[in-house]
Amino acid sequence: MAISEDLINRLDGEAGRYLLDKARVGRKRALEHIATYAVTLTLDGKTTWEEVFDHPPTLEQVAARAGTQVFVLGMRKRHKGLARRVLSSLVA
Repeated sequence: MAISEDLINRLDGEAGRYLLDKARVGRKRALEHIATYAVTLTLDGKTTWEEVFDHPPTLEQVAARAGTQVFVLGMRKRHKGLARRVLSSLVA
């Protein structure tokens, strides 16, 4: 009984897509653990400060932490350094 080349190619493609999807999910999970989200805020347009969150915050979460009178200037993802990741894993 011979296995057709089309079947082999199809199974090879499906396995490749499965492995790529699995790797993509793993990278996303890893990035969640090594990144923080900094939201830049201001009250008067002259002075600014950052509030740091572990996950991408909603506007409701920003308002709960900083108040409702603030202006959001921006948000960026910051990657934690290796030393900080090691320390946080030791504390946990």
